[in-house]
Amino acid sequence: MGAGKTTVAKQLSELSSLPWLEMDALVLEKTGAKNMGEVFAMGGELLLRETEIAIAKEWGDREYPIISTGGGVVHNQIIVDYFKAGGAKIVFLHAPFEEIAKRLESDRTRPLFSDLRGAKKLYDLRLPLYLHSADLVVEAAGRAPDEIARIIIGK
Repeated sequence: MGAGKTTVAKQLSELSSLPWLEMDALVLEKTGAKNMGEVFAMGGELLLRETEIAIAKEWGDREYPIISTGGGVVHNQIIVDYFKAGGAKIVFLHAPFEEIAKRLESDRTRPLFSDLRGAKKLYDLRLPLYLHSADLVVEAAGRAPDEIARIIIGK
């Protein structure tokens, strides 16, 4: 959450002229929810993760060049496996928790970031999963989205 996945994906799409898919938007479409808070109200994190699995299964083997995923997809190896089996390269945008917290301090639309202490625990839990799943790690701290996109394209 807050590392810049969506913004960087848009930049990648613009710089490369390749199409881009936003996984969170597909979650909202499939669940009929207006936002992630509503997804959680409808079925909690379980509904979110089950929907993400369905999306990864549907899109994982397609040649869709840029997919911006939700921050929690690394919790489920099935999702990672669907994407990797389809030939995807997973890019992890790394930013320190303090920077992410600063970016999200006024954002009230993220249910899993509503409690700072809980969000830090989630960050600490996810970090090794991101590092394990990633084919490429890009330091996002202090970098503009277009700079991050250029680094990814260069690699």
